[in-house]
Amino acid sequence: MDKIKNGPISAYYKDKNIFITGGTGFIGKALIEKLLRSCPGVGNIYILLRSKKGMNLEERCQKLFSNPIFDNLKNSNSDVFYKVIPVRGNVAEANLGLSSSDRQILIEKVNVIFHAAASVRFDDFIKDAILTNLRSARDMALLSLEMKNIEVFVHVSTAYCSITENKTVPEKLLPARGNWKKAIYLAENGEENILNTFSHKFIGDFPNTYTYTKHLAEHCINDLLTSKIPTVIVRPTIVVAAINEPLRGWIDNWNGINGLCVGAGFGVFRIGLGDPNIGSDCTPVDNVVKVLILSAWNRAQRKSLGTVEIMQSSAYNQKKYSIKHFTKIAMDAGYEVPLDVKMWYPNITFTQCWTYYYINAILIHFMPAVLLDLFLKLFGHKPFLFKIQRKVFVSNIALNYFMTHDWDFLNDNAMKLFNDDMLGSEKEEFKFHMVKNDKETYDYIKDSFRTTRWVLLNMSKEIKPRTMALNKGLYYLDKLCKGLFYLAVIWFLFFKLNIITICWESTLKYWKKL
Repeated sequence: MDKIKNGPISAYYKDKNIFITGGTGFIGKALIEKLLRSCPGVGNIYILLRSKKGMNLEERCQKLFSNPIFDNLKNSNSDVFYKVIPVRGNVAEANLGLSSSDRQILIEKVNVIFHAAASVRFDDFIKDAILTNLRSARDMALLSLEMKNIEVFVHVSTAYCSITENKTVPEKLLPARGNWKKAIYLAENGEENILNTFSHKFIGDFPNTYTYTKHLAEHCINDLLTSKIPTVIVRPTIVVAAINEPLRGWIDNWNGINGLCVGAGFGVFRIGLGDPNIGSDCTPVDNVVKVLILSAWNRAQRKSLGTVEIMQSSAYNQKKYSIKHFTKIAMDAGYEVPLDVKMWYPNITFTQCWTYYYINAILIHFMPAVLLDLFLKLFGHKPFLFKIQRKVFVSNIALNYFMTHDWDFLNDNAMKLFNDDMLGSEKEEFKFHMVKNDKETYDYIKDSFRTTRWVLLNMSKEIKPRTMALNKGLYYLDKLCKGLFYLAVIWFLFFKLNIITICWESTLKYWKKL
């Protein structure tokens, strides 16, 4: 039985059939969970799933629901899971890889679309990025135009697809920097090697293929759906762990900041390339999901076709930290919530100097990795550290553009959703949460590390005494090694090079000349 909730949001979604792409992704999981928990009267939720070797759709659904984000829902209202219906398809394929029968079901049944599927890899080949991020948006738009009962289309983009030389990024569609129709044609018909060769010519001043294809996807959606279907484009900034619900600190991937934090926690990421004084705009995944649900409701209520609306889910006018300050808080939190195993005590330094970064990456990342891999091989174990360091290096280079530039992503449209008086009794259910000070940030990061330990790393929820002892021991060992290094440098300068004698003799010669 559905647990009835009274309020305008749950009332709107009651009996509404929803189609979600990217349902197994980070945002997708959180979106499905929030809809089932806060709008239990919702109709069917169709989710597009790829076939995977050795797993049918039902098994993939079961794996999806085994994620800890659904644990609270299982305990409170497990009956709602039957509403989630998997549909075989693939956004990387033409026409979403849908069969004619599944396509017809969607055409007949669906009322609301959330298109959240995308490849978020910054180093994707241009052809793959176009087919996955751009062509899928076109095919979703064309499918929605065939739907008989469609009420609203919500497209998940990224705030970074609209960055220019201007520091301020408005909530509006900026002029197109490319032709989406030509891009799709070339990706479908061009030779992959040739396309990759001219990739930089394609993307121009965009930092990567991801932001380029998401930019074109926005214009594709705008061109196809303006004045035809009520449409919203939601642009999150850097999406990070849940700040409040349903599981504080929940995250399910190694992308971006989380990957770097975990790498630092293991002691394998110690030097980073980026401006330590740049502020990073991060938005918790539960806030993003609320913007998605509220924007669809808000747009559908007005029923006017009009133009495509843009909502930016960002930290504008909220607490925003520089990389240096965030790193300091994260290191303090990491001391309280250490990992069970690590290579060294966590300590990160960021620099803008490429030469300094490169030398240190060789000295404290790659050289220790090579030596330890040799030891592993000698004792019959599979070496893995150099491979990890290579991934850390590539990831840092990919993120460097975003760690050396700063933008203000305006979010007036998105914030109005949370302040809408029409929310009534559901204002608390869809409340906007953000850290307000260092103490709240420290607690949030600590909870995020704690959740990452058992959700992603399969470590125990409780920190064992031996883990704390190991962390403390590595802390003192790190200090000892640094002290010995500085003593060795001093000894070399003063006793091996006789630098005091050299300076004294040089001074005497100078005075004699005078």
